[in-house]
Amino acid sequence: MFRDGAERLLVFQVGSERFGVALAAVREVVDAPAMRRLPDAPPSLVGVTTVRGELVPVYDAWIILDVENVNAAPGAALVFSTGARCVALAIDDVFDPMLVEGHELRPMPGAADAMIHGLVRRDGDLVVVVDADALVETMLTALTGSEAI
Repeated sequence: MFRDGAERLLVFQVGSERFGVALAAVREVVDAPAMRRLPDAPPSLVGVTTVRGELVPVYDAWIILDVENVNAAPGAALVFSTGARCVALAIDDVFDPMLVEGHELRPMPGAADAMIHGLVRRDGDLVVVVDADALVETMLTALTGSEAI
């Protein structure tokens, strides 16, 4: 991320927090998908949905990104592909992509989380920049209960 000086980030919202993830890492954004809950699923797994004929597990951004939950219904989902698998993250809202220069990225105070690259300030808002690979890894780990393959 930011190897060539600039990165296009897709900005999304979870609660009152805004996050950004590399636009190239997101396969697609879908409106709030109809989901089926799975018995005995981990708390972070909201359920499964079908995206273009493929069964996709949908994870709770509130838990994955450690945001205080206000029990809001998801408004959309970000779909990621990794190898032969697809996973989705249920989010509240999505915004237009933004171009971020490497020098705009600031360290996040007190963050030791490998998933967080840092913060960017845009139009009075703070956007937490998330590593897409670590985000997907966290979702897959939540499903299996161990490190993803």
